[in-house]
Amino acid sequence: MKRLACMFVVSVAVIGTACSKSTSSGITVPVKASDDACTPATTQLGSGKTTFKVTNIGSKVTELYVYGRGDKVLGEVENIGAQTTRPLSVDLKAGAYELACKPGQTGSGIRTKITVSDAPPGGGAKY
Repeated sequence: MKRLACMFVVSVAVIGTACSKSTSSGITVPVKASDDACTPATTQLGSGKTTFKVTNIGSKVTELYVYGRGDKVLGEVENIGAQTTRPLSVDLKAGAYELACKPGQTGSGIRTKITVSDAPPGGGAKY
């Protein structure tokens, strides 16, 4: 009976963990995208899961790309209408990256360099 009770407790714990959303893993970085700027709240980040919360304050539909070495696309979110906010989550390792907001969804975009260190991503801090 004791064993059955222990298995029940472990099962409930595993199911609860699998269904819960952890707010302590990763960080959220607001990004303001306009018709002529791409402005993250910070350009210095820790490695790990990063969610860019993109708010389009411009008048044109935009998109956000995260570029790694050699213009490798690591993540993108498209069709962000004026006065709309959309998330983009990527797992970043230490290194240099660029964010690119693309007003009108054309061209190479307005680029902003970001640096990721090997440190963990701020213990779930939100910028």
